[in-house]
Amino acid sequence: MLHHALNLDLVALPGTTAWPAPLSLAVAFNEVVLIEGAGPAVSQPLLEVAATLLSPVTGHVRHWGRDAGLRRRDQLYRLRRRIAYISPWQVLLHLSSLRENIALGPCYYQGCRESEALAPFAELLEQLELQGHLTQYPPQVTPAIYARAVWARELVKEPELILAVISGDLADTAGAAMLANVLQHYRARYGTAALILGESLEAFYPLGHRLFMLDSGRLRKQATLEHRARPLTAYLPLV
Repeated sequence: MLHHALNLDLVALPGTTAWPAPLSLAVAFNEVVLIEGAGPAVSQPLLEVAATLLSPVTGHVRHWGRDAGLRRRDQLYRLRRRIAYISPWQVLLHLSSLRENIALGPCYYQGCRESEALAPFAELLEQLELQGHLTQYPPQVTPAIYARAVWARELVKEPELILAVISGDLADTAGAAMLANVLQHYRARYGTAALILGESLEAFYPLGHRLFMLDSGRLRKQATLEHRARPLTAYLPLV
């Protein structure tokens, strides 16, 4: 348990029969767990419980070994700074530019200016193709740009755990490929853990360590992805 960024222990999710009840699921440090067959509506209760935005009916939710249900309100606020929660229901402030929205977290917690907050993330913004849109306001941009700005806002927090559902324009071939590339570079730099859900996650297989398939209320199929392309010598140094 102490080696996990997230541990759902015999959790019953509120308001849904789409998930096993109870559900036990763990995401280890620096691990990427993929769950296919879970669209936005199905994913929402699981992600909200994992992000401490919703309480489970029964069971325990632990982050880095500590039970979220036993934390005080101020401790929960500090915990959420370490978590990126990304879903279609996440919104941007419409009266603030994309630059202001993306820099909101670092500016608030570190008391820095937007330019200072975003300077270390110029490559991230370039990969998300947002550099030319930073002065625009959320109502002025396409749904695809809006969704990428939400990802940028969460990633500049430098989270240690990413909880996300892939949907909309980011679920098509080009969008998923872009996001998978962004996450690959981000994880290479920060080594964060991630729980990623979506109807189809093939673009994210190279990032994943374990794959689950949600089908008729059960996680029916499990595959270990991390060893598929690794040579034997990575584990047995023979020379």
